[in-house]
Amino acid sequence: MPVGMTSRDGMMYVEGEGKPWHGLGVALDSPATAQEAIIAAGLDWEVVAEPVFIARGWVEGFMDAAPSGFNTISGKNAIMRKDTRDVFAIMGDGYEPMQNIDAFNFFDSVISQGEAMYHTAGSLFGGKRVWILAKLPGDIIVTDTDKIGKYILLSTSHDGSAALRMKFTPIRVVCNNTLSIALSGRSGFYAKHTRNILSRAAEAREILGVAEQYYDIFAKQVDRLVNTRMTVIETQDYLQKLYNFKDDKSYADQDHRTIKAYEDTLDLLNHSTNRTGGMEGTQWAAYNAVTYYIDHERTVQGQEYAMDKRLSSSWFGRGVELRQKAYDLLPIR
Repeated sequence: MPVGMTSRDGMMYVEGEGKPWHGLGVALDSPATAQEAIIAAGLDWEVVAEPVFIARGWVEGFMDAAPSGFNTISGKNAIMRKDTRDVFAIMGDGYEPMQNIDAFNFFDSVISQGEAMYHTAGSLFGGKRVWILAKLPGDIIVTDTDKIGKYILLSTSHDGSAALRMKFTPIRVVCNNTLSIALSGRSGFYAKHTRNILSRAAEAREILGVAEQYYDIFAKQVDRLVNTRMTVIETQDYLQKLYNFKDDKSYADQDHRTIKAYEDTLDLLNHSTNRTGGMEGTQWAAYNAVTYYIDHERTVQGQEYAMDKRLSSSWFGRGVELRQKAYDLLPIR
């Protein structure tokens, strides 16, 4: 199934805060309210749960016979986008569609105390995946020319593929790569789509109240990365472990996709964004070569909507795991 922004998707972003990776979307010239953001992002549509029916009266081998009516499939509903009548999924009675406006209002109730502002919002997969990205005040200053923005990402799905989640999402400003470290304990919010989800805003506020602590720890980790040198051999070994080189095979016998990922990432060590502020030859440069590869260079199937495919992977898919593995493999503790 093709992944990315389709003709049924939309996006908004706040002017002056950097355009989304795909360069599409509606620009707003000031921080948006929930209502403004949802309209600008083209998310002002509803999701409905409707009964599922099956024709009765068909006789195997006689498909031209007329059915005598329909039976309702008990306990199942079709989750549909109301404006287009697209069916997102068939779900059980316990699945409660969360309207886009409710997701925005839920996010509002969580972030308002932290003075966060909407940065980007939109959908992928024709509306199956919806996200909201909010920027927290202040930045992490790595060097004079390198800083990291502090964000909170809310994502949810309308097809049962993902629960509602909120997590911290640091983004390196100079090249718009997504960074991350997973902290022990609760460093985000997760909730299945049930009837009581909207009552859990207080719990989400409590969990996300550790944002200041999270970013303090992250800033200290970044400082260690930028001040720890890596030799060429250490960097090569690091990347070969990251991309799962097989010890029982020679370099030439490794999977060609593994070699390409490895060599592309090595090349990115010389990218201008990884040679700023004296970061060359550090763990910070190596880690950012990986995150830049994941967000901007990683091979995706087909070229149409390639940037959106990488965005989806980086925030919701394999890219999340690879980025965390890249951090975990760094020899600092």
